[in-house]
Amino acid sequence: MKETPGPSAVQPVEVTYAVKLTPRLVFAIVGPYVYEKIAEQVKALLPICLFLVGFQLLVFRMDIPDALKISLGLCSVIMGLMFFIDGLRIGVMPLGENIGSTLPAKAKLWVILASACLLGTMANMAEPAIGTLRILGSKIPYEKAPLLYDYLNRRTEFVLWVVSLGVGLGAMNGIYRFVKGWSLKFTIIPGLSISVILTLIGAFDEQVKHLIGMAWDGGGITTGTVTAPLVLALGVGMASALGKSDSGMSGFGIITLCSIWPIAILLSIALFDSWTGHYMTPEEYAAFAASTANSAAGASANVLAMIGGNFLASAQAILPLIALLVVIQKFVLKEEIRNLDQVICGVIFTLMGLMLFKIGLETGLNPFGEKVGHDAAISFSNNGFEGVISAVDGRYGKGFGVAVVLLFGFLAGYGATLAEPALVALGLTVEDITAGAFKKWLLMHAVGFGVGIGLLIGVSKIIYGWPSMAIILPSYALVLTLTVLSDEKYVNFGWDSGGVTTGDITSPVLISLGLGVAGASGGFDGFCLIAMGSVWPIISVLALGLFINKTTPFVREQKARG
Repeated sequence: MKETPGPSAVQPVEVTYAVKLTPRLVFAIVGPYVYEKIAEQVKALLPICLFLVGFQLLVFRMDIPDALKISLGLCSVIMGLMFFIDGLRIGVMPLGENIGSTLPAKAKLWVILASACLLGTMANMAEPAIGTLRILGSKIPYEKAPLLYDYLNRRTEFVLWVVSLGVGLGAMNGIYRFVKGWSLKFTIIPGLSISVILTLIGAFDEQVKHLIGMAWDGGGITTGTVTAPLVLALGVGMASALGKSDSGMSGFGIITLCSIWPIAILLSIALFDSWTGHYMTPEEYAAFAASTANSAAGASANVLAMIGGNFLASAQAILPLIALLVVIQKFVLKEEIRNLDQVICGVIFTLMGLMLFKIGLETGLNPFGEKVGHDAAISFSNNGFEGVISAVDGRYGKGFGVAVVLLFGFLAGYGATLAEPALVALGLTVEDITAGAFKKWLLMHAVGFGVGIGLLIGVSKIIYGWPSMAIILPSYALVLTLTVLSDEKYVNFGWDSGGVTTGDITSPVLISLGLGVAGASGGFDGFCLIAMGSVWPIISVLALGLFINKTTPFVREQKARG
């Protein structure tokens, strides 16, 4: 009788497939993924661009010069954000999320606070929108604001580090708040009070008064695509380690504090520089202007120089952050870097994306926003437009023309905010926390309305030449009053709602619009649009929260039960 071979005698059969990689096959596999990612960025950029084009052509009735160059720049912004955000997702954020979830359980408090400060600082340096200040510095006239010109031209890198250090301090403040269990409304007050006091002092300083708007705008730009997820991961990890993550509020508050402390730090440094005379002299300005003119002439003639310069700037922003994440992972957590090939691919994508985004800002998004802002002034004045119209009071007369521009500012803020993906996510979270009392759609429109009102006030300030302090201090006095009167949960998501309004696209556009309107109106201080677009949604959400508390029976019963 012949024996049947047992299972051990069965030899594995090796199967091979001969698949020929053709361009068509690669496109069929990769195409849908790339199309989906590009579509996400187009959806974010298209509404604000269509709005600007519509007002430019139909209301202001002005053409768009260099339309091809601007279009290519906008395409570069789209491709840049696609690569940048996907690179963060696959290569950078896994490291950040692992650190956020494990560091609080493994390290001492001082190590956690130091890591939070370093992560916040390095992450902010890698923010795409923060480079807007560097690009727009040349629009500031030295004769009217020497210190501001110095900061935004010769010492831009220094200013970025100062603002980023403020973000790091805000991250530390937010983590320490979790440890101590402090209420957010009382955690906000010290940093905000210092910022307000420094603003009052700076308003009487001949040099610093021109910096106030830029400082408050700087606080609104800081927390974007890179900083927010990293510091939130650390904050949620700390709340989880302390057993405080079940309240639904563990992710709130840090973003707010990371926006407040940069204002205080920058104003402090500015006052010190002004009092000690540490800013550009007329002789230094003449030499710097001549050097910059020669460099610009060479760079404009060489596209490769622009690409190389932006790639180098991107590497200087991204690589220190990656190095810090790796050091914390290996030497603090003592863990190996998992999926190293994926991390390397993500870093390459991030570098490529940030470079393309910077090029797009420089050639498309900023020039487009500034052009539309500049041409908005034709509605109420022919100053600078004498060859286009003869009427001294512009196309629509002084009063109605100003109203048209203010309507433009309101609609720009309202529409751009509703297109922010982060606002949708915040709305879902708030609806869950408030047990449906504060609906998602209600929060979104409240935030959009607040941004619109803020931009209306900001544009009015630019047109009429009001000092920055005249709109900043009353706005923050109102928001502080509402904060004291509001419940803690409304304070948490109300303040963080101001952080989702200024994304990677809206921040550059708003600054460009402001400087454009200011230039056409005979001024130069086009700042404060971001500051107003950040504080007024907080006001609208807190005011609506107080109304809901008073009128919704369920909320009143829950409050009565304690």
